[in-house]
Amino acid sequence: MPEATAVKQGDWIMFNNQPHQVKRRESISCGTHSHTKLKFYLRPLDGGGEKNVTFAHHNNVEVLDVIRKSGQVIAKLPGRVQVMDSVSYESVDAEASPELMEQIKEGDEVTFVTYGGANKIIEKR
Repeated sequence: MPEATAVKQGDWIMFNNQPHQVKRRESISCGTHSHTKLKFYLRPLDGGGEKNVTFAHHNNVEVLDVIRKSGQVIAKLPGRVQVMDSVSYESVDAEASPELMEQIKEGDEVTFVTYGGANKIIEKR
């Protein structure tokens, strides 16, 4: 895992077991004789408000490779949805929020993201 100094604006990191995108990064000093720290402004993948988190320069941070894709819902199963990628025609199992699960049905076009081996539907188109 890379150190916090390697994380840049636009990167995706895992924070509190949720993927977050770094929107802004600042260097702050805490007191007169202490070391500087890094303050990150994060936006969660699921939406919601912006969060600020402070890390020391040497803290390890899990950086994610988040890929945004479009697809079509093939089947709606209990607790998950089967989605076909519109480009590669590969079918994958994906999770969705309870509110989104109520809205989507078979044949709907959706946008989903892939990160760390997991797939998550983020919006219905």
